[in-house]
Amino acid sequence: MRYVRWTVIAAAAGMLVLAGSGVASAHVEVSAPDAAPGGMAVLTVRVPTESATAGTVKVELTLPKDNPLAVVRSEQVPGWQVEQHRATLATPVDNGHGGKVSDYVASVTFTARDGASIGPGEFGEFKLLVGPLPHVSELVFPAIQTYSDGTVVSWIERSADGTTPDKPAPTLRLAAAHDHGDPAAVSEQSVPQHDSGAAGRISVTALVASGLAVALAAAPRLRWPRRG
Repeated sequence: MRYVRWTVIAAAAGMLVLAGSGVASAHVEVSAPDAAPGGMAVLTVRVPTESATAGTVKVELTLPKDNPLAVVRSEQVPGWQVEQHRATLATPVDNGHGGKVSDYVASVTFTARDGASIGPGEFGEFKLLVGPLPHVSELVFPAIQTYSDGTVVSWIERSADGTTPDKPAPTLRLAAAHDHGDPAAVSEQSVPQHDSGAAGRISVTALVASGLAVALAAAPRLRWPRRG
């Protein structure tokens, strides 16, 4: 029975290790709760530092080329330099104020200065005022994250089968995309889209937790045999 007790405890510990290894790492994300086609929105770029020894010192965000944004305004961030890089458009677009623009902001780079960085265990946020937003379901903002030790992480991958890739490109979903006054369309677009991969990981974690609880509850009842 001694071996049974230790087997139960070892199995429980092993399940915890497996559960931890299946948790997805944090990644660069973009969000804008008030984003809707035709309007302006404040885009928040959230950047977590995954390294345990180096800090994030630069983030390069690429803006959509197929749906260029006529207006891009950067928020000042203490300790960081913000640079916009422009490109020429093959076809001018409406600037949302009755005029046309022939170039657009192709990318925005946030670079740490004066010893600043997003340290290990921390995250930072950068904000952009953008618009007018196009009538599409989503906008993709590929990002390149650079660490103080020279490591570069490219958040540029797109999902091909509905699952989340290892290095997903930051994506902004527009709540009322393609809606032209249809309440049903708004309701459908407003429902959060769940990541099937994340859902699977949550299910596995819940199963492991349940198994661990049963194992720990049973362990005290497994007593050694008494010697006569």
